[in-house]
Amino acid sequence: MLTLPTLCDRAAARALHPDIRDAVGNDPLVIDAGEVQRIGQAMLQLLVSAANTDAGITIVSPSDAIIEALRTAGLETVLGEEIDHVAAGEKAA
Repeated sequence: MLTLPTLCDRAAARALHPDIRDAVGNDPLVIDAGEVQRIGQAMLQLLVSAANTDAGITIVSPSDAIIEALRTAGLETVLGEEIDHVAAGEKAA
């Protein structure tokens, strides 16, 4: 499982890119987004890219900030299926 930092800005996306690239495999990469307070476009792009791999991703414990960022960016339909709705307490519904 990969845990996103509180601040998911361009620097965080750059730092996590190798970890995400190396973690993508045959099973969905599980990403814990529970601590995210701010997320920028670079991290959203990285998540979309990871979601489009063969195995994809599963986002668990998404914070309100990441749910709102997905809605604001129009990505709730792109990444909405990757959110574990049970772990999210049905926030994305």
